[in-house]
Amino acid sequence: MSILAAAGSAVPAAVPTSAVDPAFLPLLHEAREALGSTSASLLLVNEAGTVLEPAASVGLRQTIRAASRVPMGHGFAGRIALSRQPLSIHDLSAENVLNPVLRANDIHSLLGVPVLSGHRLVGVLHVGTVEAREFGEEDVVTLLDLAGRIAESAASIGSDRAHDAALVLQRSLLPSTQRRVAGLEVGARYVPAEGDLGGDWYDVFELPDGAVGLVMGDVVGHGLPAAVVMGRLRSALRAYALDHASPAVVLERLDRKIGHFEDGAFATCVYGVTYPPFDTITISTAGHWPPLAVAPTQEPRPVELLHDPMLGIGAFERRAVEVRLDPGTSLCFFTDGLIERPHPRAGSDLPAPEDWMELVGRTLQSDDDPETTCSRIISEVVGDAAIEDDIALLVVRRP
Repeated sequence: MSILAAAGSAVPAAVPTSAVDPAFLPLLHEAREALGSTSASLLLVNEAGTVLEPAASVGLRQTIRAASRVPMGHGFAGRIALSRQPLSIHDLSAENVLNPVLRANDIHSLLGVPVLSGHRLVGVLHVGTVEAREFGEEDVVTLLDLAGRIAESAASIGSDRAHDAALVLQRSLLPSTQRRVAGLEVGARYVPAEGDLGGDWYDVFELPDGAVGLVMGDVVGHGLPAAVVMGRLRSALRAYALDHASPAVVLERLDRKIGHFEDGAFATCVYGVTYPPFDTITISTAGHWPPLAVAPTQEPRPVELLHDPMLGIGAFERRAVEVRLDPGTSLCFFTDGLIERPHPRAGSDLPAPEDWMELVGRTLQSDDDPETTCSRIISEVVGDAAIEDDIALLVVRRP
């Protein structure tokens, strides 16, 4: 049975309460009730202090997994984190609020405060309303009090989970995902598995000659060993990209590296390079699923690539394909956790990865910005279902 036959029911609808960490939910419910708001959301600063990670939310239709990572100083939450001062805004837009989930829920007014533990920034707490609302000083005081209690809770949770080195390492290596890199629009998501983490990674970087490199990779295995190998491969690929323009040559060098220094390790990877004006991209793949492409005049489709073996099984002369990027074209890169999953309904036939890919393709719209695309894919394809394998997602659009 194809999951597409009942796409509306194949993936559970996201519920109004959704969180990465349920320990924060009681305080978020309290914030929502105390301020009479539609939503309450918490973002926590990452280990490097550069990005706010969505941690928990109540009152929104979409799963928290669909929410954006917010670079410090950018958007509503990023401005609060940088200034460490309360802030309220009205009439949300893509310019003043980076998270498309808030806009999709028709949130009109926001009040946010920093979550501080002494002088250390823990994160940002904000509430939102669908109706226009002016927040007063009493609202700010109430939210700051709740933010202080969240800081105390976060401190105890952090000490209890400091052993989770794989997650710390993996998140520290994710790029801050700027909304624009050179002349390209970019969006990304990383959804960790419920159990042992894998070695999934994505990367976006600008090279000295103006080219932009796009990477999606997955180390075979789970836990800290896979995360460590992932970190080494990510760094090595960046180094090789500085010296070699061809994606095929970069993956050949990466193959030599993993074969010599990472005995017994295997990985899949797809690496693309595009130069201004970004009308073409050259892509090489090592055993990885091809990206999906959607253009204004075309249906979503997998990019036709030359499929070479994964990294680590032997030396191969690798190949690359040049793909045209018309204005408005989006490329959607992903790891196998997105499409190699059991059916969410008990007793249903196991869907083929191609079925999941078709469902992902049906969420792609060429006129959407990448952040909105990422949110839609996670909300409609993944939802709040249990995740047995990490999911990395990268969407790049040529305006």
